[in-house]
This record gives sequence, structure tokens and C-alpha cells, in this order.
Amino acid sequence: MGGDWFKTFVCQKKVKVGSSKQVKGSSASAKSKGFKWKKPLGKESSIFAIGSTLGMPVEDVAAIRIQTAFRAYKARKTFRRLKGTIRLQGVSQRHSVQKQATTTLSYLHTWSKLQAEIRARRLCMVKEGRLRQKKLENQLKLDAKLNSLEIDWSGGPETMEEILSRINQREKAAVKRERAMAYAFSHQT
Repeated sequence: MGGDWFKTFVCQKKVKVGSSKQVKGSSASAKSKGFKWKKPLGKESSIFAIGSTLGMPVEDVAAIRIQTAFRAYKARKTFRRLKGTIRLQGVSQRHSVQKQATTTLSYLHTWSKLQAEIRARRLCMVKEGRLRQKKLENQLKLDAKLNSLEIDWSGGPETMEEILSRINQREKAAVKRERAMAYAFSHQT
């Protein structure tokens, strides 16, 4: 989580400058007590080099490095939070989309059932209308036959009632045949 910068900064090795015989007159060796910092490799060396060329003290360069590392740590933390938030939004949106889809499907099923019922009712009404029409046509035919029978009847061996009953039987048989044909037609596969 960003601890590398501190290790790199703290773990720089001190190297002994020269031998045990040192001249006490030298001010640089007196200040560092015989040790100097080993030059780090890579990007750290460029930072110290920039600091030394710009005349910045080592403390300022260290402070800049610490601030940069801390900003990177905060940025990673914020990015991780942002990823979590986006993941949560994705889950919640998936749930709402799934709920919306199931609701829509249930409405579609209901709507298709209603349409099927309406279609069945319309077919039934059409069939009933056709049956009424045929019944009316048959009644008109029967009336026409009776009318022609009354006109043409010459008083033969059959009575009027017998003739009428025979005509009615024929009409009933025709209606039964039509119903049987309609039933057979509707149950074909």
C-alpha cells in the first residue's frame, strides 16, 4: 500500500569514505563522520541529482518524495473506492433490469392470454352467427316448401301433418349432419 517509498528512502546504505587515517582538517568528512551516502540507482538518483542541481536541500527532496508517494497512495485508495461504487451500481442496475424484465414478461403473458380469449370469443360469435344464419335460411326454406305444399297439395292419401313431419325430420337430419361436419372439422389435427 505504498510502503516501498519509505523503505527505499530509509534503507540507503552508508559507505566508509577512505581509510582509517583521515585528515581532521577536511570539513566534509568531519560533518559526515566518515560516512557518505551511496548513490542510489534508477529514478531515485535522478531525483537527488535534480535536487542537487537546483540547489535544493535533501530534506526538501525527501519531503517531495513523501508527498508524491502519499498522493499516489490516496489516488489508489480513491480509485479502489470508485471501482467498488461502480460494481455496486452494476449489481443494483442488474437487479432493477431483471425485475423490469420479469414484470414485462408477466404483462406479455397476461396480454397474450387476453388476446387468445378475445380471439376465441370472436370465433365463437362468428360460429354462432353462421348457425343463426343457417337456421334462418332453413326456416325460410321450410316455410317456402310448406307454402308450395299447401298450394300444390291435391288431397292425396297422406295428410298434411304427415307431410309436415316428414319435412321437419329431413330438416333436423340436415342440421345434425352440418353439426357433425363442423365438429369433425374443428377437431382435425
